[in-house]
Amino acid sequence: MEQEYTKAVIYCRVSSEKQVKEGNGLDSQEHRCREYAKSLGLEVEQVFRDEGISGGLFDRPAMQSLINYLDKNWQTKYCVIFDDLKRFARDVEVHIKLKAELKGRDAKLRCLNYNFDDSAEGEFVETIFAAQNQLERKQNRRQVCQKMKARIERGYWCFTQPSGYEFKKDKEHGKILVPIRSISNIIAKGLIDYAENRLLGQVDLQRFFESQNLHKLIGSKKMYLQFVKRLLTESLYAGIVEYPEWGISKRKGHHKAIISEEVYDKIQRKLMRPERIPRETDSLEFPLRRNIDCEFCGKTMTGSSSHSKNADKYYPHYTCNNKDCIANPKNITASKVEDDYAEMLGHITVGEEVLEMIKIVTTRLWLEKVKGRSTSSAIAEAEIKEIEKQINEFIDLIPTTKSESIRARYEAKVESLDQRIKELQSSLENKKEPNFKEALNLTLRLLGTPAETWKSVSLEKKNLVHKLIFTENPKYSFLRGFGTIKLSLPFYIKDYVTGQNDVLVDPKGLEPLASSMPWRRSSQLS
Repeated sequence: MEQEYTKAVIYCRVSSEKQVKEGNGLDSQEHRCREYAKSLGLEVEQVFRDEGISGGLFDRPAMQSLINYLDKNWQTKYCVIFDDLKRFARDVEVHIKLKAELKGRDAKLRCLNYNFDDSAEGEFVETIFAAQNQLERKQNRRQVCQKMKARIERGYWCFTQPSGYEFKKDKEHGKILVPIRSISNIIAKGLIDYAENRLLGQVDLQRFFESQNLHKLIGSKKMYLQFVKRLLTESLYAGIVEYPEWGISKRKGHHKAIISEEVYDKIQRKLMRPERIPRETDSLEFPLRRNIDCEFCGKTMTGSSSHSKNADKYYPHYTCNNKDCIANPKNITASKVEDDYAEMLGHITVGEEVLEMIKIVTTRLWLEKVKGRSTSSAIAEAEIKEIEKQINEFIDLIPTTKSESIRARYEAKVESLDQRIKELQSSLENKKEPNFKEALNLTLRLLGTPAETWKSVSLEKKNLVHKLIFTENPKYSFLRGFGTIKLSLPFYIKDYVTGQNDVLVDPKGLEPLASSMPWRRSSQLS
């Protein structure tokens, strides 16, 4: 063995952070392993150390690095040395799996307190030792959990500290949570303001924390909303200790609270607030809400409703909510505004020659798009064939490899490629051609008769019609009605292209004399 195996790597492990910080377990393990390698005449090339990692886990950072190192240097045969069988694994299944991974790479296992024997009797004894280590690990965990449960029941938190707290040793209480003032003061103020509705929503609380750079204080690049939600439900901030998973109900903790229980309860009630009961006015439609501006102040007008004294009838109206606006009245009956709007649309139209031009250009663009879609489908089909070829190559490689980890990678790659094929096939199946003729006819109808189209379509399509016609919101007032309007390209494209003075729309539709504009006749300033 010593002649064939001249190189060695060392594996060390401790299972707790305390052993890492306070003890020298890793250093002493490495020292003993180096001395052992020296006695066997082996040259140690690398040392792999898992710090604070349980022996019941297979995926350990240092162990995976060790395996990768063996793969990278596959030409060399290595002895893998560890101080104790417990450092190798403390779980029967993990022990067997790790051993298979290392032996699959022609590695020889060497342990200071155990001699590996590949005979049937040796493997049996080895399994017994592995099972004993597993039993000890589970017993240790049970004892730790029992001690932690007893401490939580007495009002002491034993798990990860919440943001704004740190653990400190105390003569009376032992290890106890203590507020970090620079962080806890910000969290406390935000939670109190949220409970008292000075911050109305969770997004408002998120913005407050961002303004205070809380995310930087806790070492995060961004203030995530999920983090804010976690803060809102953290009972430790109110001095409450609980752990339902172990059947431990709420109780007063010994650590210092940063908010009162009253504030915490208000937050929980606010989070559990039932959804708003729909009102009768919710069914009212305001198609011009945020689509028209106030002529006096330029602010966007909104829609709302008021009810009669006996509350049996609602009166919808459009409103300018700008307190500093001089408009009078500010509330204008919805029916008047919408009738004026429909009348204005009635004087806007596109000539037949422009409609024909739009039809020709749009059809040409659509045909080019269809051709492009066909090309993309051909590309997708070619990609599927190439991926299928790669899959077949990996499938041929799988039976030839001795390494379980490499075999697993090949299988994972095959699965990934197969998923890509499914995505491509799904995209091909879902490429449904829209009804181009129907869409084109609807567009031409809109441009030819915008008023009739606007009246006959749904609220969602009314907003779409508005955006297609106007480049900016028309301005409106009770006395003047609608003022100057700015239309989109189709309504003046002929003048734009030819430079001629003749217009494509009725002269009343763009910027004629006020006396010739029906919606401006009664709105002239004296």
